[in-house]
Amino acid sequence: MKKLLFFLLVCATSAQAQLDGLWHSAFQVAGKSLLMDLDIKGVGRDGSVSVIIPDQPQIKPQEMAVYSLFIDSLYFRWDRIGLSFAGKLKNDSLKGIMKQSGLEWNVVFTKTEQKRMEVSGRPQDPVGPFSYEEKELEIKNKNIKIAGTLTLPKETDFPIVILVSGSGQQDRDCELVGHKPFWVLADYLSKNGIAVFRYDDRGIGKSTGEFGSSTETDFTSDVLAVFSYLKKKYPGHPIGIYGHSEGGIIGLRAAAQQKEIRFLIESASVGTNGKDVLVNQQYDIPIASGMSEEEATWNSRLFEEASILALKTETANFLKEYEIFLSTVWNQLPSSFKEDKSMNDMATEMSVFINSDWAKEFLSYQAADYLKQVDLPMLIINGKKDIQVRWDESQTGFKKAMNPNTLTRSTFKAYDDLNHLLQPCVKCNITEYATIETSMSPIVMSDVLTWIKSFK
Repeated sequence: MKKLLFFLLVCATSAQAQLDGLWHSAFQVAGKSLLMDLDIKGVGRDGSVSVIIPDQPQIKPQEMAVYSLFIDSLYFRWDRIGLSFAGKLKNDSLKGIMKQSGLEWNVVFTKTEQKRMEVSGRPQDPVGPFSYEEKELEIKNKNIKIAGTLTLPKETDFPIVILVSGSGQQDRDCELVGHKPFWVLADYLSKNGIAVFRYDDRGIGKSTGEFGSSTETDFTSDVLAVFSYLKKKYPGHPIGIYGHSEGGIIGLRAAAQQKEIRFLIESASVGTNGKDVLVNQQYDIPIASGMSEEEATWNSRLFEEASILALKTETANFLKEYEIFLSTVWNQLPSSFKEDKSMNDMATEMSVFINSDWAKEFLSYQAADYLKQVDLPMLIINGKKDIQVRWDESQTGFKKAMNPNTLTRSTFKAYDDLNHLLQPCVKCNITEYATIETSMSPIVMSDVLTWIKSFK
């Protein structure tokens, strides 16, 4: 991580003249076509760098807290989403490398607007004409609206399933690295007699509201608003929830509050607690990406200590307390952890993430607290090659915490060689999500269909 310093060189006037203004880019990453703009004003301590996402005008320009501005180069980091850019000015273009989640790609910013690059679809992307009806819905939840697509089969006695996406801001198709698994799943289920509602998360697509400051409590209220609407519109139809990853947490929380939810599908979700899942990720994901055992162990330990502190320490005191901890282990850390990074840098970087409202709520999540409140059939599905949620620990957690009636009516399935997205994988790391052509295993979709049909 670059130090939190703003570099003002002797040729600041020249730098300002060259870099000041609005810059535009269009690029492809992991099968997805994106537009991004930069608004650069001034230089040094008086300057600013803001990121603008043209496709999402509801998201305000995001001013970067961490950036370095030179005569002919720029570095910035968007901590909330783990994205960084380092580039140099060449002629009339700002060319560089952008990085996020282990991926890196070339980006060129220019002063002229760029057109979106065309991206080819995935093999499972649905192709019309469709045998089911599609309805565009806008559902109110207090002062925001949740927009989505309801696919209705020709049959009249259909169950309805609400699809709830995992962590991060997702559109109704749950589009990720060129895959649209929720569209694929909705198409498959509705062709086979199941009604499906999938929706845009807050602040993306046609849904309104602020995503960045929202928590699982807010997301749960969105699902409950959707359920209430569908129940009123389609009385007598059994309605359940399919939640993927964090979406499974939200689905479980909704079911604990709304006893008329008939069934729940927990897809690659959390049966233990939020803290353990995030701590395990800090080991499992780096190991799968080639990090050494020593580095991954330290990565996990540093995050675990931060998690413990975040749960018991006031936000205002976290930075100081975490730096005290770091001072006791600093000399033991692998050298790669300390390259161009001070102790304060490391503590600040951790604080930005772990003290967010979302992170604190996720860390404190205990599946058992909600499982004891529900009494309904559940389908628990996991891929055995998942490096984001350990399948065995999760399924064990569900079984231990379920009440006897729920347990006897529930089904557990674990699939060999499937990753967190339920794709067949080989390397089974996060980078491979983009290179796999399958959006969701057909076997999993068939099992989900068979299970839901039992509620007709």
